[in-house]
Amino acid sequence: MTIEYDLTIEDMVALTQYHSERSPRENRRRRVVQGVIALVFLLLLFSAVDSIRKQGADLSASWIAVSSVPMICPTILLVLVFSTGVRRWSTNRSVHKAFPDVEPGGTIASQKLTVSADEIHVQADAGEMALAWDEVADISKTDERIFVFGASEQALVIPRRAFADQAAYDAFYDELQSYRVRSSN
Repeated sequence: MTIEYDLTIEDMVALTQYHSERSPRENRRRRVVQGVIALVFLLLLFSAVDSIRKQGADLSASWIAVSSVPMICPTILLVLVFSTGVRRWSTNRSVHKAFPDVEPGGTIASQKLTVSADEIHVQADAGEMALAWDEVADISKTDERIFVFGASEQALVIPRRAFADQAAYDAFYDELQSYRVRSSN
């Protein structure tokens, strides 16, 4: 089966978010950053509490507030690093920076995707990629797109608009899943 479609900026944003959520390398990097920021936060919290404890009971509210000021920055960083909304915003921003001349809804590339019993083959303006079924780690579907994630962290997006109707879209997804199941047996 072969389908052809245009890849839009919104498809790239969705693909980048999907890849970010499923990539073991990205998840490790995110956990390291989160751990470092949490450690800095805890050290600053300990330092602020220790400073207040050493000063005794006759501290003014303003002195305690000033002693807590160093906690503001790591607290903001904790919120930013652990927030999925901020991650999504950052991903969206990075895709739009990578394609600055592409307007919303604009085409980034045209793709030709061929599915066979052996592999998924994608031919695009910039090159080609083949993904054997035993390398497929995940296939996911939303109302708008099908995502394929490879074991070596390649990812593909197939938009719903590449199909004549919802039934064709669902049948294509089912076909992908059946090829994947057959390759794992």
